[in-house]
Amino acid sequence: MILQDTLANTRKHMPFDLASQPLRINELSLADVLGAVQTADLPNRQRQELASALRTVGRALDRPLERIQAEPRHLAPRLKAVASRAVGLSPRSWNNIRFRVRKALSLVRPMSPGRNTNPLTPAWDALCRPLESRRVKISLSRFVRQCSAAGIEPEAVNETTFAEFRDHLDDALLKHPNAVFAELTRAWRVAQKTVAGWPTVSITIPDRRDHWTLPWSAFLPSLREDCNVWLDRLAGRDLLEEAPFRPVQPATVERREWQLRAFATALVRLGRDPATITSLKDLVEIRAYREGLQFFVERSGKPTSAVVDLAGVLKAIARHHLRLGKDHLDRMATKRLSIGRRGLTEKNRKLLRQFDNPDNVAALLDLPQKLIGIAIRNPSPRAGALQAQLAVAVEILIMAPIRLSNLCALDLEQNLVRPRRRGRELHIVVPAEEVKNREPLEYPLPPTSVDLIERYVKEFRPQLAAPSSSALFPGRWGGPKKPVTLGLQISRTIRVHTGLVMNPHLFRHAMAKIYLDANPGGYEVVRRVLGHRSIDTTTAFYTGVETAAAVRHFDDTVLRVRKNRGGR
Repeated sequence: MILQDTLANTRKHMPFDLASQPLRINELSLADVLGAVQTADLPNRQRQELASALRTVGRALDRPLERIQAEPRHLAPRLKAVASRAVGLSPRSWNNIRFRVRKALSLVRPMSPGRNTNPLTPAWDALCRPLESRRVKISLSRFVRQCSAAGIEPEAVNETTFAEFRDHLDDALLKHPNAVFAELTRAWRVAQKTVAGWPTVSITIPDRRDHWTLPWSAFLPSLREDCNVWLDRLAGRDLLEEAPFRPVQPATVERREWQLRAFATALVRLGRDPATITSLKDLVEIRAYREGLQFFVERSGKPTSAVVDLAGVLKAIARHHLRLGKDHLDRMATKRLSIGRRGLTEKNRKLLRQFDNPDNVAALLDLPQKLIGIAIRNPSPRAGALQAQLAVAVEILIMAPIRLSNLCALDLEQNLVRPRRRGRELHIVVPAEEVKNREPLEYPLPPTSVDLIERYVKEFRPQLAAPSSSALFPGRWGGPKKPVTLGLQISRTIRVHTGLVMNPHLFRHAMAKIYLDANPGGYEVVRRVLGHRSIDTTTAFYTGVETAAAVRHFDDTVLRVRKNRGGR
């Protein structure tokens, strides 16, 4: 049951919709690749393995082979999105499947060679022998072997060679081609410093991001100055004015700066001369405001929460910074942005539907104990310590669903408090100044959670932390682990071991849903656990998520009454 549901969730949340992208004429499919495998001059065993791998991919993607493009750039992100456990395979088995699919694709199209496919030419072999670092050798291997196969000697390498190699990486079904190229860049620079005669040509990492926004230098200085006045007010940096609101976090200031620059860029993209945008007042002029928002709606294909947020920022500037009149503010109404209501986004609602299945709930709640068991059996002390660290992180998010920034910042001396000198009670305490909405948080932990944390701190954490560090989740450089790092590790671990698609912040919504499913209408408990200031916030977010459970409770009650009356 859990396998089928997690597999369905994996398909539902893949980054691309295969069904909506029909094959074009003359475009090869995996069915064509299967036909090539069956007619190729291969040993029977290899032919069977390649055919089985292609069929396994079809089942994992839930599509007939005729509907799956035999194009590595199309296929790689879809294979990356598959959680191996969700399709009943170990990570090693899934990697073998990917390797065999790549082998099968090479029968119908050129593929980038692997690290160990081609022998080195004498010139490349002589250069690589002095390299002492195994990591550097591995990072260079694929590139130097491809050069050897193409007859490109060290002295002939140029920037075009690297650009063509980067394109080839997209044809290799690699999970992270950008990371592979970045590793090559670092290794190449190390080789240049340590090996005499290494080619002096430098690598330029191609920037594939869509840089559509203009820099501030493209606008008049007066616009940037006005923007800085507004940002200083938001951040509470204006010492001569007492802000009527709580200063926002640095990350929010950075986002607001980008939003204003992006909105000004949108107006330029629509034909506005940058020289005519002299201040923030030009951004909230009614025509500019409407045309700019329409630009973002069309860019996204639909109204999104980001567009609503941008509209709110501009209206706040008009009201509090420029102090424009009521008539102007009324004309800035955005009633046609239908998502402007508070509450969960549609994306989060879809993700929460995973937990309509009790087996998925059990898989998540049992994960910390599963991970600590894996950590105990791991022969590598450091790898086991990292698994134990993730077990504790997931356990805390389950029993004390705090925000990721607060989770990463937990300190053994400051935030893990024992209310009694003797006894095993343990509370997670986060003071108000460290919480987003300035509401202090305190979570007494159950004995099972305390046992898990204590075991991690005594047995595993010393493998990860410097003696002077008191961070519960220490990073490489002694301080607490960065939110982006721990967040990705948590998401990937959940995906691998349960097949569920989650990010750390979704725990707050998921635990609220799990509680409300068992206790329909219990919003006050959820409000207190999540630290909401107002019950209105809680009900706006979670009204409806427990509807199915409420209907089941209702039906059970009606049926129980019916049964009791029938027995009279």
